[in-house]
Amino acid sequence: MATPVAEVALALWGVQSLVATFAVAAYRWGLPRPEIPGVEPRVAVILPVKGAAALVELLPRLRAQRYGFYRIVAAVESEDDPAYARLAAAVDEPGAPLEVVVAGLAEGAGQKVCNLLAALERLTPEDEVVAFLDADTLPTPLWLPRLVAVLVNSGRPVATGYRWMTPADDRWSSACLAAADNSIAALPRGALPLTIVWGGSVAMRRATLETIRLADYWRGALSDDSQMAEALRAAGLLAHAPRQALLLSPVSCDWRGFLAFGVRQYRLVFLHRPSAWAIALACLWAPLLCLALAAPALLAGSIVAWAAIAVLVALGEIRARLRHGIERALWPELDGPRERRRWRVERVMRPVWRVLHALAAAGAPLSREIDWAGVRYRVLAPQRIEIASRR
Repeated sequence: MATPVAEVALALWGVQSLVATFAVAAYRWGLPRPEIPGVEPRVAVILPVKGAAALVELLPRLRAQRYGFYRIVAAVESEDDPAYARLAAAVDEPGAPLEVVVAGLAEGAGQKVCNLLAALERLTPEDEVVAFLDADTLPTPLWLPRLVAVLVNSGRPVATGYRWMTPADDRWSSACLAAADNSIAALPRGALPLTIVWGGSVAMRRATLETIRLADYWRGALSDDSQMAEALRAAGLLAHAPRQALLLSPVSCDWRGFLAFGVRQYRLVFLHRPSAWAIALACLWAPLLCLALAAPALLAGSIVAWAAIAVLVALGEIRARLRHGIERALWPELDGPRERRRWRVERVMRPVWRVLHALAAAGAPLSREIDWAGVRYRVLAPQRIEIASRR
């Protein structure tokens, strides 16, 4: 028989799991949603880049958007970056107009932010909308029209998406990182009034960009997302995250890379919005704490406790199927052996990636140093950064 402590722990875990399941179901419902902008204002797409590898697949996709007129402003740190030669060669290739900006090595700020600031200086009066895109993503032809449709059709000031990780290799670690990150991606942020944005996929009107004084909030910063969110909060504006605005992001990592990525992401949140980090930490560790409290009843063979565990496992399976449904709805072409194997790994390794996810969040406060794209930064304040070393 389960003790009162075990019953309360399992009940709390069950409520959290049920809420999470309904949230994923709400995200999956009705996808894909057709959304086309009523008019097509001129757009400048800002693309910070480091390294040429991602450009092989990204550039053709970005230049094939189903949108009337847009141009691309790609920013690199130096002409020595292999991305510069690839971009310079692509300037005269068919497709959307492409401009290349050399930002220079960052001093007292993140290199990505430095690239973004250099690109902002190249905006022209004709650029009515400004969109931001990360280079490690694979946009579909509907990426840009879906974001602009939010601004045009609903009149919202900012549209943002989120990455949807997919393994780029057959390692279990890559599949587990995709599973952990996609458990966040499948939360219906569009239903809530949020200033949280993901800098890898954002669009806003030029007037909004100037109103929030984005360049001022980026100077001396490391995190483009967190500072953009801070600028929105200060201006009293909200971002909208349409469910169909997820963006494919291939991932390849070993187990150490899994933890390093997770710690970096949560450290950025901890250093900029500690309250958001605390909420995430509580949500991630609550199931583990509940399991520990229920362990004596499980070891004693309590039928009630084991029945509760069976229900929790079933809810986890439902969430996995719903996430798989989201992927099939938005990217029906992802149906090869690697993807099928990935979803099997997500189910079999669920306890592993959930524990690693929780450990990554717990490791965030242990240091103020962040390794990002070959540079080690020391974050003293949101807009006070030191560069500790470069590789």
